[in-house]
Amino acid sequence: MEECMRVYEVTVCRGGFEVNTSVVGGLVFDPSLDLRGVFEGVGAVLLTHGHADHFSYAWALRGVGARVYAPRHCMPLVEDTLINHMATMGWAGDPPDMVTLHFHGRSVRVDVLVEEGPVIEEQGLRVEAVHTPGHTPGHMSYIVETGRGRILIAGDTVYGREYLARYPLLYHTNTSQWLGSLERLAALEPDAIIPGHGGPVEGGAESRRLIEDNMEKVEEMARLIEELLPGDSCLYFDEAIAMAARATGLSRSSRAYSVLSPTVRALILLLYRRGRASMELKDGVPCWLSGSR
Repeated sequence: MEECMRVYEVTVCRGGFEVNTSVVGGLVFDPSLDLRGVFEGVGAVLLTHGHADHFSYAWALRGVGARVYAPRHCMPLVEDTLINHMATMGWAGDPPDMVTLHFHGRSVRVDVLVEEGPVIEEQGLRVEAVHTPGHTPGHMSYIVETGRGRILIAGDTVYGREYLARYPLLYHTNTSQWLGSLERLAALEPDAIIPGHGGPVEGGAESRRLIEDNMEKVEEMARLIEELLPGDSCLYFDEAIAMAARATGLSRSSRAYSVLSPTVRALILLLYRRGRASMELKDGVPCWLSGSR
């Protein structure tokens, strides 16, 4: 197939929205392209989280007999993609022109709910799920034990370097949790990493550096938002989102709101927890300033 490569014993193919789909043995992780008739004997589809760009073709593989595995707390998002649209707008409705296309896709029935710990052990492969919230609350990364080493299929907990360089703000829902998940993955010392988007890396040292690059990206995003917060009159969340849209050049797209809204809110709350932002209540609505008060 086009745009496929090998990472030790895993075949990695770049599919829709530049999502990395990984195939090893009869297992497929995050199917973002149609693999029917390409990889024979697919028995299980393992999803890292409930965003449609990462399960675009799970329905097709389930249709030929594969069982779909999804994190327990992401299951509703997989079985009903409308939930992501609703959550973006605070459950008020589903305006398609304000929702990123990453959230549009075909829902699929989940056969197995993934909990942290061993998931599959067969044909010389061992797969263990690691709870890595931050991008979504239920996000799981997978450690795949192969004959050549421990490969981390990271989903959107880790991004490749070109993704880190390209996007000033990366979608997530809880910055503190994301940083904690990155620290946890670093402690696992994987031999290779396949990120959700962007190029994989091989070797323990390169894997550690990529995780560190993601941590630095989080801090860079936090600094960007901190610089937007005023020191005198405060900003409501949506005012801060508008300023972030202008600062990043995303203000021309209505779909950017569904990426910016949770991301900016999460970064402000990280700053608040660190004492680098403060909050006032105005008519019961939080309003944000830089620094502690």
